Amino acid sequence: MTKKVDENDKTQIVQQLQEMILHVMPEAKLINKYGGIVIERIAGQTDTQCCGVFCYTNHISLEFTQGDKLADPEGVLEGIGKHRRHIKLYRVEDVEAKLSRELLKQVRDL
Repeated sequence: MTKKVDENDKTQIVQQLQEMILHVMPEAKLINKYGGIVIERIAGQTDTQCCGVFCYTNHISLEFTQGDKLADPEGVLEGIGKHRRHIKLYRVEDVEAKLSRELLKQVRDL
């Protein structure tokens, strides 16, 4: 059976991630781009784009530009690309359960 995120949860997950990103990276700018939200660690500096939030049919994805550099002892990151990694979120509880805050703190400090 394929997992699928509830439409109400989609909105809550995106809002929770946006708040979390701005709490962890107060200097950040959230930009609507590529069909999602791209985050610049430092507003106005495109070379600081570090992650993004994207809504798909069955899940929300928190994607990390340099995900290969993140410590992931719990194994929550997915992806086999050269650099990018992501976590798939299906429920509001997944935002904390899949260590989003800890990963965002690592991204901030890269």
